[in-house]
Amino acid sequence: MIALPKTGTNLPYEITDATSIFDYSKRLLGKTLRDYIWEGYQPKKGKGSLGQMVENIFFLLETNNYAGADFSEAGMELKCTPLKKNEQDKYLIKERLVCNMINYCEVVNEDFEHSHFYLKCRLLLLLFYLHQPNCDSLDLKFIFSVLWKLPKKDLLIIRHDYDVIIKKIKEGKAHELSE
Repeated sequence: MIALPKTGTNLPYEITDATSIFDYSKRLLGKTLRDYIWEGYQPKKGKGSLGQMVENIFFLLETNNYAGADFSEAGMELKCTPLKKNEQDKYLIKERLVCNMINYCEVVNEDFEHSHFYLKCRLLLLLFYLHQPNCDSLDLKFIFSVLWKLPKKDLLIIRHDYDVIIKKIKEGKAHELSE
């Protein structure tokens, strides 16, 4: 176990540089959070707890309720997502990745370029780990790190979907929306 330096200072990467953060993330590959945990750390429980623990244990960041990107200084969001192996020993996506929740009261007042979604998810650091049933979150092995930027062609589709969502909400038809 390592001792935690004061979070937010003397970080082993440059907090304003997405490439530096991405390069540092590669140190987690082939390892688990247990390899980095320090004495006295209280593991998180519940939905999103793995991502919070990666922020705390590996990236040495304090968990906060800030709605923006996890690495806001670099304009980058962190997402941890599970993979599973099939019978041919190939990796498959285990579940969909939720990029952002919709706040129906606020989203109608945002244009796409200034929307919470766009500002948070235009650049993602994706950390893939191997899902193991009944395994403690601290013992899940990380296997891939990807720095992903929204491609222009996908951005056009997402912007169209965003406009459809806004229209439905303004028309009082938010209940017609689905994933």
